[in-house]
Amino acid sequence: MTRRAAERRGRRAEWVAMAWLMLKGYRVLGHRLRTPYGEVDLAAWKRGVLVIVEVKARRSIDAAIFAITPRAQGRIARAAQTLAARWRLQRAPIRFDFIIVGAGLLPKHQRAAWFYERLGA
Repeated sequence: MTRRAAERRGRRAEWVAMAWLMLKGYRVLGHRLRTPYGEVDLAAWKRGVLVIVEVKARRSIDAAIFAITPRAQGRIARAAQTLAARWRLQRAPIRFDFIIVGAGLLPKHQRAAWFYERLGA
């Protein structure tokens, strides 16, 4: 797959993931959110929790899970803290989810996929 094709596939997966979250009652705060630590695929809000979602377009659940390395988790967590501060949500709990698109008929949403200790907590 070319880089351009992979980029298109990833963008489509993010749109599918956003629609899936909205159907489940989440309010999407943004997608492709840039921070000094990197990009966050999706940020959403539900029941007082800031939900940071990593979206993977993969044919298998295992391939998607292995693509979210501990290093990537740390980068995403630091980016999430930056977004929480930007939106004045520093006191809100942050949950890290992932959504896999392409590993079945419907997207797979894994809530609380990993945990990260807050900086300065």
